[in-house]
Amino acid sequence: MRTVFTFLIGSILLILAVKLIAGEQDRREFEAAKAEYEQSSYDEAARVTYVTKLAQIADRLVSEYRRSGQRNDELMGAINSELQKHPAPKDIDSKNLRQLLVGKWESPRRTYVYLANGKCGAEDGPISGNWRIQGNQLIQGDLSGPIILLNQDYFIYSSRGSVFFHSRVKE
Repeated sequence: MRTVFTFLIGSILLILAVKLIAGEQDRREFEAAKAEYEQSSYDEAARVTYVTKLAQIADRLVSEYRRSGQRNDELMGAINSELQKHPAPKDIDSKNLRQLLVGKWESPRRTYVYLANGKCGAEDGPISGNWRIQGNQLIQGDLSGPIILLNQDYFIYSSRGSVFFHSRVKE
């Protein structure tokens, strides 16, 4: 009995150590990305590289949350704060953004569908909402705000002081 107990305690400690190390790695990667951006030319290429790195870290944190229920609110808050500071330029090609948005996107809580006809909604509900993009602004029902990143992998925008993070559903 004592051997089983010792094994269980050891296993729990190992799992906790691995999670702490992974969390610390994410924190260091965040700090390195931030420092690299601060040394950059602050042009659009540097902004896209920076917010993409932040999106990759956030994606790992969201995946861990979906898998285990484990949240890392402090680091996610810091990432969201940085993302809000770096919206896409107002004169971005909104036609390209509209094409990129069409598809399924997973948020931390549910999957959303964006159709080419300007309709959207949760995958498990009615697709009856409306969306459009003007410049860098997503206008969706009563939400609107700047798109921070929209590419083949990530859709991140800000509205009402919050950051909304989505990753593309790969089918």
